[in-house]
Amino acid sequence: MQERAFLDQVERLARRRTGRLCVHIRLSGLAQTHRREHYLRMAADMFESSVQTLDGHLFALRNRDLIFIGHEDAAAALGHAVGRVQALFGEDPIFRVSTARPRPFCSWYRLETDYDALHRDAGDALHEAEQAEIDYSHRDPSAGLMPIRADLMGRLEHSLVNLDVTNIARRQTACTIIPGQAPQALFEEIYVSIGDLQALATPGIDLLTDPWLFRYLTHTLDKRMMAMLMRGGAPTDRPFSINLNVASILTPEFRRFDEIIAPQLRGRLVIELDKLDVFADMGAYLFVRDYLHERGFRLCLDGLSHLTLPYYDRTKLGFDLIKIYWTPDGIEDMHPDLMPNIRRTVMETGQARTILCRCETERAIEVGQQLGIVMFQGRQVDQALATAHAAASGT
Repeated sequence: MQERAFLDQVERLARRRTGRLCVHIRLSGLAQTHRREHYLRMAADMFESSVQTLDGHLFALRNRDLIFIGHEDAAAALGHAVGRVQALFGEDPIFRVSTARPRPFCSWYRLETDYDALHRDAGDALHEAEQAEIDYSHRDPSAGLMPIRADLMGRLEHSLVNLDVTNIARRQTACTIIPGQAPQALFEEIYVSIGDLQALATPGIDLLTDPWLFRYLTHTLDKRMMAMLMRGGAPTDRPFSINLNVASILTPEFRRFDEIIAPQLRGRLVIELDKLDVFADMGAYLFVRDYLHERGFRLCLDGLSHLTLPYYDRTKLGFDLIKIYWTPDGIEDMHPDLMPNIRRTVMETGQARTILCRCETERAIEVGQQLGIVMFQGRQVDQALATAHAAASGT
């Protein structure tokens, strides 16, 4: 539990308060209109990308609050990171002075002078999380999907251990789309449908309500995916990609998976890594990166948005490709002044290195092309590819 880790870290610093500070961003205090999932994820991504080079500890609480404990010499950088998150919600009532709103959007603590207040804050956060667990245990299961929680992990993991994912594996092609030309397939992503996985292996439980617990389950899911591909589910005539955790690449299962890869696909197979997993253990990632490149795999950094893209240097990190998620409310509503900046970032990252995924409509591709993107993935791309194939075959 992140709340327990937060309190433990505060208590460990009781005798080392000098030069330490903490910032607490209360996304939980935002109005409901600003607590949409894609807004909260965008804010978390933006803050995480801003503090990833700072020495300290980041905690993402159950209520979506963000906390960073670090050194006072990072105050200016932290202030900038907080300002960027705050700019996303500038019109929210939380920023208006009101006695009815005692807790501000952001609280700062100097451990040397504010330790007791911080300790109370950490204790309150843990108490609220524990109360939420109690409320969860008394929840009526018939009310809908129940959130995933820690005490269910053993049962959920056991249900995945011997799961055959063949019937819930999906394939989606990433393509180059240039106006006036037929789409050109780049590679085929093979992934597990989370909706079908929930219905088959974890009925009644929403696996995506806690990204940290879900990430733990994906280690078992990685093994099932590799097992399916080794049984003959891997295409031998065209490049493909799969999503894996860094830790999964260090397992015997991946070494066996590597052995069955067709030699003619060397240099064209793509391993997609999520940004959260990459920065959770940078040392492990750097080792895996060099190992995969040596074995002829290409690497794709997954999980970015148009706002977090500028904070991830593809070349320095050693990725061959980068994926940006299409978020209609985020990209469509962005200020026109941002368009040139994002386009410039795409050019610097590389047009032939940047993929806009989750493109469900023609509008997604149109806006992506305005941003300088030429590589796309999503249902609209599948439809365009199928139309081109039908035209070429005369059907």
